[in-house]
Amino acid sequence: MRRYLDTSVLVSILVDEARSQLAREWWKRASGENVIRAFAALEIAAVVSRRVRTGATSEDEAREVLRDFDLLREACASHVHRRADFDLAEGLTRDFPTKLAAPDALHLASAINLDATLVTFDERLTEAARMRGRRS
Repeated sequence: MRRYLDTSVLVSILVDEARSQLAREWWKRASGENVIRAFAALEIAAVVSRRVRTGATSEDEAREVLRDFDLLREACASHVHRRADFDLAEGLTRDFPTKLAAPDALHLASAINLDATLVTFDERLTEAARMRGRRS
């Protein structure tokens, strides 16, 4: 089974927060192909940077989280977005009932185009996936 990991799940695996235990237990049991998109590195870096700016994380802790992300990414299949991902993401954002922001639409479009199950904690993204007949 192929799974596409959304940034919300990746952050929960890497940073202590409310859903971290659930995410980490899921990660330990995850088998099959797990996919992380190339854009996830930028999203993770932005989340970690924000945590440093707000004082939630020290710079040393942030570097460790980024190293952990790099290791996690190495354990997964990489996905570089194609034109079809951007085209479908645009269509998803134009489908107003999905209420998706651009990054979330790109996550969902990539999962659809890869025929992968979307793994996310984002409720709006989960609902948009269901609206498109996708498992999440």
